Amino acid sequence: MSMMSAWATVPSVALHARVRHLPGRAVKAPSRALPQKPHPARCVGVTRASSSSDGEVSLPKGARAKRGRGRRDGRPKPCRSSREDSPSQNAAVTSQQTATSSNESESASASDAVISVRNTSAGAEASMVQDAPSSDWSSREIGTVACFAALAAGTVANAGGPTTFANELERAFESLIANHLPGVGGVIEDSFLGLLTVCTVYSLWRSSLVPKPIGNPITRKSKTLASWAHVISGGGALLTGLYGIGLERIYRETPGWGWMWVSSALFLTNALTYTPLMAIFKASKEGKYAMKLGYSFVASFQGVVFIAWSARSDAPDWMYYAVMPFWFFSIGKLWESTEFVLALAPDSETKKTAPSLLDKISAGSKKRLGKMTPDAATLTYVSLNAFAAVFDNCYMALYTVLGPEQFWHTSQTFNDADFHLRMVKGTTGSLTVALLIFISTLGWRKQMPMSLAIWLNVILGSVGPWIVLFWHKLQDPSENWFPQFVFDPAYDYHPLWDSAAALGAGN
Repeated sequence: MSMMSAWATVPSVALHARVRHLPGRAVKAPSRALPQKPHPARCVGVTRASSSSDGEVSLPKGARAKRGRGRRDGRPKPCRSSREDSPSQNAAVTSQQTATSSNESESASASDAVISVRNTSAGAEASMVQDAPSSDWSSREIGTVACFAALAAGTVANAGGPTTFANELERAFESLIANHLPGVGGVIEDSFLGLLTVCTVYSLWRSSLVPKPIGNPITRKSKTLASWAHVISGGGALLTGLYGIGLERIYRETPGWGWMWVSSALFLTNALTYTPLMAIFKASKEGKYAMKLGYSFVASFQGVVFIAWSARSDAPDWMYYAVMPFWFFSIGKLWESTEFVLALAPDSETKKTAPSLLDKISAGSKKRLGKMTPDAATLTYVSLNAFAAVFDNCYMALYTVLGPEQFWHTSQTFNDADFHLRMVKGTTGSLTVALLIFISTLGWRKQMPMSLAIWLNVILGSVGPWIVLFWHKLQDPSENWFPQFVFDPAYDYHPLWDSAAALGAGN
């Protein structure tokens, strides 16, 4: 009954509250011919006024009924009626308002609960779909494992079966022990080559060339043809380089021509396809320029490989001319190394007012490389790279003047270890620099502690090439430090242009 009285009373009160009573004008009564849909109860605020005899609510002149919609402290505004003597009506309005608000709150709560359940269900389904491995990825993993299993089986079969393969492993281990160099030279050689081996295996494991679950590749940010060529050539270069130093250290043997051409082509391709990746390489100016310098060393070392192999008795005559294009990379790394030296040059006290000649010369290098900190690692890296670039250009110049036969005469006659190791020195140097570039990339991408990457950079990039250069001194300390720059007094040296002039004169 209270609900029915509320619906019967509230519309009438609201209707009369909307009508302004004007003197001298009749008020039109609402039509009751058509049934009206009951409206939700609203709390109506009106001013106190006297009631007329016909039941209408009289308002003062100029007053307007106001509709209360607000909330106060989260509760409905209390209803005030013009009729003080009708508490039942006020109670009915308040009861209806409370009931309606309660129904609306319960309906909203139920709707929110349904939406929450639906969202939770959808989120759970999405999470299940996201966490569940896709069939494509599973197929790729299975294919990777099957490929490596087939490769291992092929290696065993190529060796002549499991028994022969086991015997070959035993012979390799015995040769590794037997060919260990005596004294400090053996410790340095095994330490350096062991570090190269560990870094090479780790780099292959992190390379995109070895997918999961065998490898742990870093996320590739570029999948262009140039980046694919860079990844494939880089992985192949690491493998062929590791094969060369393994053959030398274990058996003290030299690989053949096929290995030389393949490894050199892979290293050169890797050095020439890095440029598109520089746009997405997140490093400082110094880091990007160091990568550029590193690939200049890798490319120029292929000229050193050609110089070494041109002295073989079965080498073609055109190999001397094939060395000449590598002058471009040799001069390039000399200038890039000089840029690092100039970037570390101190500023004069009068740089802003009256810059010195050194300030003017080093201004461009400092702008290109940014601010560099002259700490121990940086000074070691810059100084050794600068000396290496100067030496390599002198090496190239002497070979250009003398040619392969005269250039290698002292080494072939008096330095057997150097003449033997020349076949793998260039490739080992290329492997050393390529590893430091990849490890530096891991450091910049926070895949490895940057402090470790910096010191590996110093060991592999700055100290490593010098160990490779003096590798022959580790095997035989009695040999010359720089055999190519030691001239035999009993040998008749003459520059190539003298030979060309003699041939032109008919002598």
